[in-house]
Amino acid sequence: MDYSNLPISAEAEVVICGGGTAGAFAAKAAADMGRDVLVVEQLGSLGGTSTNGLVTPVMHTHIETDPQCSYIANIIRDELLEIGGCNETGTKFDPLLLKMVMESICAKAGVRFLYHTFIADVVKKDDAIDYIVVCNKGGLSKVKAKIFIDCTGDADVCVRAGAKYTKGNPDTGKNQPVSFRYIVDGVDIPAFGEFLVNEVKRTGVDSACGYYNGEIYAACCAANEWTLDDVFYRAIDAGDLTVQDKAYWQVFGIPGRKDSLAFNNPEFFEHTDATNPDDMSKIEVEGKAAILRQLKFYKKYFKGFENAYIAEISAIVGIRESRNVVTEQVLTAEDLLCRRKFDDMFCQSNYPVDIHGAVLNFDASLFKPVEDGKPWYEIPFGSLVVKGIDNLFVAGRCMGAEFLAQSSLRVQQSVRASGEAAGIGAALAVEKNILPRNVDGVGVRKIMVEKGAQFV
Repeated sequence: MDYSNLPISAEAEVVICGGGTAGAFAAKAAADMGRDVLVVEQLGSLGGTSTNGLVTPVMHTHIETDPQCSYIANIIRDELLEIGGCNETGTKFDPLLLKMVMESICAKAGVRFLYHTFIADVVKKDDAIDYIVVCNKGGLSKVKAKIFIDCTGDADVCVRAGAKYTKGNPDTGKNQPVSFRYIVDGVDIPAFGEFLVNEVKRTGVDSACGYYNGEIYAACCAANEWTLDDVFYRAIDAGDLTVQDKAYWQVFGIPGRKDSLAFNNPEFFEHTDATNPDDMSKIEVEGKAAILRQLKFYKKYFKGFENAYIAEISAIVGIRESRNVVTEQVLTAEDLLCRRKFDDMFCQSNYPVDIHGAVLNFDASLFKPVEDGKPWYEIPFGSLVVKGIDNLFVAGRCMGAEFLAQSSLRVQQSVRASGEAAGIGAALAVEKNILPRNVDGVGVRKIMVEKGAQFV
């Protein structure tokens, strides 16, 4: 299309496309480096999956010290602790308070925001992006930058710019299942906790069902190995739940909220393509119906839910995986399973391969972990540098990774670190007037550490 007559609505040195978890960290990091930064975001706040998607807590890295590999994570933790919005590590948090803290620290750093705005197209000049076309209540317009960072989650900018990508399980073509999260208030937490403890005693099964120091954790999934199997099956037999409701169910407490619980469900295994608006629309409708059904189930079968009510429903569908961009370095399954290390790494993790609803089709004996006394893998800076486009980084769950590897690095710790590294990389590219592929990833990590990021 010919966009030549469109007005330029905004310009910046660094434009962050998508203000989700990676986007918020990228914006803060680039602004802290003294760059002029603009975030283009479809909703009216930052944080994406972690805030508008209600995804709490941050999963443990499965490394003993649980390194967050991010100085911004430390800043957010300290801000949340001051208002009672997280635990002492910052990994368990209140999504609503995180939303406000993310915006606050970015605004104080000088980040500008273009909210309620969609990215409609990308226009290139030679091998670089000239501008993105955005759409909002003001109509269509251009946004220009020296460096762009795609933090859309679905690699929308990369794809429209012509970057190559992979999508879905290579064996089936399907994307990972999606979830639709919600928060229930009015719960008598001690009563529910006592119920969980008694279920362990009654069933003789002690699996993902606990109440300790006032904190709730419980789960029940498809396989028959969970404490709550019996109560779920009784509800299914009575017509109060569907088999789908038991396919994946998980609940967490929320710091600072004494009568609230966050649910990581319902989960859906059929309509899973985040790039298909029909799929996403079906999940919105089916998800809300499932939430109502599950609330009725809690009130009938669980103690402590007599006065419970739905407090929040996620504003966005919880996407685990869609597109992954071909970057200068693509993290492979072999890299992850063999625990490879990289000189230009920006993140360390040992989070497991986590492909929901899939039977893994690979011979684990072919992958022998490196015997270096360091039981983790690392993500290289090259996985953030989009191949073939001269002024584009990518961060978040759509960074350069194979399907199996992506199932591990899609969690918030890795996504946060990717945004931070991409933001610093973009700032250095502007400062030195160099291409993203020529940014020194080792130098990026050095800056992260100088600012307070912790690695093993």
